[in-house]
Amino acid sequence: MKGKRTSIYRNELMESKIRQYESRFDGLSSAITIIVDRYAELMRIERRSLRELFTQEEVNLMLNNALSTSYEPAGVIAGAVLADTEDEAGSQFEFFGVDRETLITKLRGLNVGQQFALVDWLEDMRANA
Repeated sequence: MKGKRTSIYRNELMESKIRQYESRFDGLSSAITIIVDRYAELMRIERRSLRELFTQEEVNLMLNNALSTSYEPAGVIAGAVLADTEDEAGSQFEFFGVDRETLITKLRGLNVGQQFALVDWLEDMRANA
């Protein structure tokens, strides 16, 4: 596979996370390629299920919340959208035409992979907003 040569800064967080993969695969470039490929495939599969689960109005409400939320570090992602939604004022649900309990029930039913995919999807939409 041909690629573009670049340099990358390995900060402490990356160093601690990538070390275990770098030795299993053929160096840093290979490890990053494999990790990103796996992550992208997981997001593709989970996003598809989320598009079928949530209405456009529910997505709009969650996106509105995501506009002011930082999902870093990764450890804060599990439960973050649920927490934001539970804290949301009732008037926002009315404004977006969303049933509060239905949306909260859907969010509580998500597995961790789906929660990461939801955040990834919301961040993608936020970047394009």
